[in-house]
Amino acid sequence: MTNYLGRFNFWPLSPLIREDLHLTNVQIGLINAALLWGFCLGDVIHGSMSERYGFKLWILCGAILTTVCNIIVSFSDSFLFFLIPWFLCGFCNAACWAPGIGMVSQWWNKSERGFALGVVSGASGGAMLLMWSVTGLIGTSFDWRMSFRYPPIIIAVAAIIVFVMCKDFPSSAEFSNRTRKNQSLPTWAKYKLILKNPKFHLIGHIKGLENVVRYGLMTWIPLYYYDRGGFDIRTTILITILLPIGYMIAPPIAGILSDKVLHSDRKPLTLASCVLSSGVLFCMCFVDPNNVFIGCVLMIIGGVSLGMSQLPVMAVDFFGKDLAATTSSLVDAHGYFYAGVQAVIISLIVGVMGNWVIVFLLMGSVRLLSAGVLLVARLR
Repeated sequence: MTNYLGRFNFWPLSPLIREDLHLTNVQIGLINAALLWGFCLGDVIHGSMSERYGFKLWILCGAILTTVCNIIVSFSDSFLFFLIPWFLCGFCNAACWAPGIGMVSQWWNKSERGFALGVVSGASGGAMLLMWSVTGLIGTSFDWRMSFRYPPIIIAVAAIIVFVMCKDFPSSAEFSNRTRKNQSLPTWAKYKLILKNPKFHLIGHIKGLENVVRYGLMTWIPLYYYDRGGFDIRTTILITILLPIGYMIAPPIAGILSDKVLHSDRKPLTLASCVLSSGVLFCMCFVDPNNVFIGCVLMIIGGVSLGMSQLPVMAVDFFGKDLAATTSSLVDAHGYFYAGVQAVIISLIVGVMGNWVIVFLLMGSVRLLSAGVLLVARLR
């Protein structure tokens, strides 16, 4: 619930940072890409390493280093001074995600995994909501630098609590011992086992396309309403905060449905996520950005529809809990690589052409492409 206070705090305050540091929209996109590609690189490394050295230890290290990077960023006075530590922040923060998925996966079987990981994804939505609220309040009341200097300290405190109170495996808490036959494999053997499976590549690329939209919206929606809607920063945050509320509500409910109603079939809800979110994006092309009510409705529907996706659970289902951290990290790496690409491309579309309609058409088309791939793919 606290992790995003030091990862995505740039987004709601990007209009203020742009003005203070005299940045262009292209530079805003490059800063976003730096964080996302840093996270991508971290994903490739942290998942497997946490299986070897311990989930909660890796989470603790990632949280502390995330806090340090945020404090350094808070003193930035130029594009490069912001860009470099923000890339390192993404790399360090990735140590908190896949190891967390790996830890949770040890405690629940496949028939319960949709709900368990749905709660994790819902918590990430709650974290985004917390970040949006806290960062927005501090940034608008004081200064954007304060939002990078003080709230991220909470991440380190929370990680220390997890380290002290939680166990990596049921056997560590004197519950029945579960086989962990693949966790002792060397890193290269884990990667080989996963990378040779075509289902992994399919899920990875679909996750990448999903993140084009998920993080594309989170990156650019505040600037869209700030620039095109003509709202001040407080109103912009109040409208766009509904997006993470949707991210928080949907995953646990979708997890229960996929576990109990769909008998652990993750595909139908993921397909529905693609179709519904594409509809929201196409509506954004034609809705007046000054219409607060319709904007709020689209934000909550968009958040819920994107939060329904079951791709992270699907990946763990295929390779089992023994490789949960490595699998989720490699799938997530696809997602963040694609997300970084969109940050650069959309920054050029907005910065050079100033055309938001093309942005939403592009995102909506990406979701329809994902739906088409899912329709023809065999993922059970």
